[in-house]
Amino acid sequence: MSLYGDAIAAIRSIVLIDERVQSLTGKVDRLADEVRRMADRLTRLETIVEIARPDGAVLRIAQRPLRSDDPNAGGGEVS
Repeated sequence: MSLYGDAIAAIRSIVLIDERVQSLTGKVDRLADEVRRMADRLTRLETIVEIARPDGAVLRIAQRPLRSDDPNAGGGEVS
């Protein structure tokens, strides 16, 4: 192939890659929106569960319980 042919092939490849990146960007944006909606729904469900608890305890799904032998616990009590 000549230098001209190599340049055209490289430009064509760059254009195709750019189109794929734009397509993937749109898909990632849609996925991010879906994750935000699911996070909002999860927050509402957690709130419903906390309100429904008869003992009034706070539900801690996202945090691991602190242990007295955990050096990162900061001396907190076991919950």
